[in-house]
Amino acid sequence: RFKETVDSVYGMVDTRLFRERLRVLTGVRYERTETKAAGPLINPSNVFLRTASGDFVRNAAGARVRDPAAGAAGSLQEIPFTHQERANRVSRTYDDFFPSLHLTTNITEAFQVRLAYARTYGRPDLANIIPNATITENDIIANPENPGTINVRNTGLKPWVANNYDLSLEYYTKSGGVFTAGVFRKDISDFFGSVTRVATAADIEELGLDERYTGFLMTTMFNSGTARVSGAELSAKQSLQGLGAWGKHFILFANATKLELKGNQNASFSNFLPESANWGITFTRRPLTLFAKWTYRGEQRLASVPAFGVDAFRYWAPRTQMDVNADWRLNTRLTLFLNVRNVFNAKPRQIVYGATTPYYAQNNVHQEFGVGLTAGIKGTF
Repeated sequence: RFKETVDSVYGMVDTRLFRERLRVLTGVRYERTETKAAGPLINPSNVFLRTASGDFVRNAAGARVRDPAAGAAGSLQEIPFTHQERANRVSRTYDDFFPSLHLTTNITEAFQVRLAYARTYGRPDLANIIPNATITENDIIANPENPGTINVRNTGLKPWVANNYDLSLEYYTKSGGVFTAGVFRKDISDFFGSVTRVATAADIEELGLDERYTGFLMTTMFNSGTARVSGAELSAKQSLQGLGAWGKHFILFANATKLELKGNQNASFSNFLPESANWGITFTRRPLTLFAKWTYRGEQRLASVPAFGVDAFRYWAPRTQMDVNADWRLNTRLTLFLNVRNVFNAKPRQIVYGATTPYYAQNNVHQEFGVGLTAGIKGTF
């Protein structure tokens, strides 16, 4: 169960100066978020009998004694013991002000410069804050160095907040083309991170768990501190009509983004793609329209994999995919279409490596989805 209430108010000013050659758009937004949530608490060790002091009841051999009412291991009878419905309850509130300033100036009729600042924030995904905790309490007699594990969602995970700076140049051609170049920087506080470590008393208090779980191996997300995302963007779109009469049927386009990601070792950059690019061509000559696009995705870092080393992570390997679309216009109302996705069947691949992982051991997951074909007829009435 999850309920989120967001209240906000904002003020905005939009004006033009210097004979309308400079546009100024500025304002501030206040936002307050309140969440109330309840989720499951899972503890497989609850199937064992305990003494009044909380210690496990043991037989003559020293093994933990299972509660007869819990039935056999893995049975439906044990679920009321191991799973507590909505026993993990939390409520959180956070608020902040988010100002922004956007300046746009026309250097010439065809050339614009844009400069902007904005304070923004990114909420954690619901899947990461809806309460859910799995606690496995080991037999400390058999395994004294590892009392247990905790896999828990951090319901206290705060949104990250960023100060964003953007500068872009835009040039518009007489034939309807546009060329842009931009640079940007995001200085982020309270950035998300994932961690697996021995839980301290402070960790247990923050997660709202019983203090007896101090010393367990904990896996969760947390606000890891500061991070910086900076980068550059280039894009172009242009008709070839300047090359002759045949060129009016062709439009070329391309764009590319390069990011530089900085943060501590546990910072989670899984939602950021450091390198990406798209390029393609459109051919239009009635009644036919052909569109071909190539998409490049660079290496993308995902979750950490401690088993491969302290600096090991899972990654999506780089790949390039081609898509083709074709439309044949039958009349003013009906059009036949054919879409071909991933023409050359590029296969997504996950790799896992750290500084000491040899190349031959990096391959982890290969996926194949084949070529997607969609054909049909569409109409406007």
